[in-house]
Amino acid sequence: MSYADVIEIPKNDDRSTPDLPMLETVREIVQAQQREGELFLRVSHGPADVRSGSRHQESGYPLPGLACWPLRPEPWWPAGDNVWVARQLVSHSYLLSERSRAWLLAGPVVGRGADGEPLVAPARPVGLVGQGALLEAESVYAAWRCRDVR
Repeated sequence: MSYADVIEIPKNDDRSTPDLPMLETVREIVQAQQREGELFLRVSHGPADVRSGSRHQESGYPLPGLACWPLRPEPWWPAGDNVWVARQLVSHSYLLSERSRAWLLAGPVVGRGADGEPLVAPARPVGLVGQGALLEAESVYAAWRCRDVR
């Protein structure tokens, strides 16, 4: 059973971000990171956040950057880029809704959020995460998690 069987992954409205590529596979996301440098995942209303900024949900305080999650594996992670990216997509897919989308951004880390997540500013949108990448990520991560069971 996949996430697609349980929830409907929202379709991205390409009209609002016509110049950003739609990345439909985990590999495309990894390749984008190889081309662009360190990338981050954000799940929100979309790349327009670059203009509107981000706020701490609990307090309402403005944050100095956009809260996001790193797509570059930590040095201690031996499973490779594809599994790390898949893990990040799966771990944060619960934030997807009709009003939110997954997208990638680049920029310097200027601080940490209340939960330790990087805050990036100025942020530069790099691409949108397509439904195909979200579904593939689930499969890649599930296979990795079952590696010791086989």
